[in-house]
Amino acid sequence: MVRTFLVLAAAAALGVVWFVVFGSPFEKKPVTKEEIEHVVAQRPRGHVAFTLCNEVFVPSSTPRPKSQHTWTCDTYLGRSRLHTQNGPSYAVIVDHGKIASIRRVAAQ
Repeated sequence: MVRTFLVLAAAAALGVVWFVVFGSPFEKKPVTKEEIEHVVAQRPRGHVAFTLCNEVFVPSSTPRPKSQHTWTCDTYLGRSRLHTQNGPSYAVIVDHGKIASIRRVAAQ
């Protein structure tokens, strides 16, 4: 009886240590640049040859929460990379590791 209790206590302790060190197995990772580019590439009509996204680090007059990150994404339309033309540009806001909004912006 005591031996069973000790084994269960050791297993529970190992579970707690595993959870603290590696985190929850169901926890989602923050969105990556490649995932943002993939989602933005699905927005415009036509064949998107490629999409380029960059995170914006310029401070604004109204400070955003630390959890929010702004990305600008440019799309290029055409059948191949050799025959492309500029497509629409998008502003993407990532909040708490997930895409919060995607809006079309004027090309700069």
